[in-house]
Amino acid sequence: MGRRGIALPTLASLCLALAFLACVTPAGANVHLGSSTSRLIASAGCHAGAVALSGVHTESLVSGGIPRVYELDVPPDYTGRKPFALVLGLHPLSVSYTYMPLVVRFATNAPRYQFIGVAPSGLLAGSTPYWDAAPTASNYDVTFLSSLIDRLESTMCINTSAVFSTGLSNGAQMSSLLGCRLAGKVTAISPVEGEEYLTPCPGKPEPILAFHGTVDPILPYTGGGLNATRIADLYYFHGHAPAGLPAPMGVDRSMEDWARHNGCQPWPTTVRVSSEVQKRTWTGCKAATVLYIVDGGGHGWPGQPVPATQRVFGPETTQIDATNLMMSFFFAHERG
Repeated sequence: MGRRGIALPTLASLCLALAFLACVTPAGANVHLGSSTSRLIASAGCHAGAVALSGVHTESLVSGGIPRVYELDVPPDYTGRKPFALVLGLHPLSVSYTYMPLVVRFATNAPRYQFIGVAPSGLLAGSTPYWDAAPTASNYDVTFLSSLIDRLESTMCINTSAVFSTGLSNGAQMSSLLGCRLAGKVTAISPVEGEEYLTPCPGKPEPILAFHGTVDPILPYTGGGLNATRIADLYYFHGHAPAGLPAPMGVDRSMEDWARHNGCQPWPTTVRVSSEVQKRTWTGCKAATVLYIVDGGGHGWPGQPVPATQRVFGPETTQIDATNLMMSFFFAHERG
């Protein structure tokens, strides 16, 4: 894997490159089952009597007066009687919500881990979907995603101790914000190429498993780029973002702040797991705090390279598989 840095592309180039992602169907992989001793906390929907048909469904929810769309992936063995986990997959900037079920591999992982997969869409700026992950006092996307979780828990049989969120890039930023704002609803988060610690972060400790490449040209390891505040300013506030929003801190500072939030000791342990990947783990935490660092890695999903986008986004590693790692992490950290 190469290690040469790449200049930040224009937004037009970014959108063009991201468009290739929606055409890629990642290969499945073998993963192990989650813990069989985890505590099941049944949602109200377990007593509602209605059973969603298995398969892939496109549904909508009105939030803030605006219809919001999402894909719902229901595995074949869901009966509406046993509580299933819930996994949110949040798309990157300019990429359709239909991409995330592919990269998180809902089709194979949902039956294996017994979860309902949901891939919601951000609002559209013209034809560009985006998330407003800026930590404003009132955030309409946090409200929407909170309402979506409420709806699914009231209409389906969900294990409320196992509600997880992952996302790529702008979707990773949104997952980071959910970890701060919805820690009582979202059990753990796994942001890929977009972890941020978005203050104020009033929630309780939240397990986090993050991934980031050291030569990411879109969200540089040291900070800057298309961070949560900049995207919100460009697409939602149109250059008039409220004063006081946090400046991008970079990966190391963000993860140090997550570790502090999670009550960890300040000195993490970093081990090399392969020639291209390091794993950084904080200890003494009230909630697990882990970062995979891809040396020379660009802006992509570890384990699922997309050759058509590497010219813009940089090299991608296949020495770890982010999807497999986050599934193991999620189901090891169900709320007990």
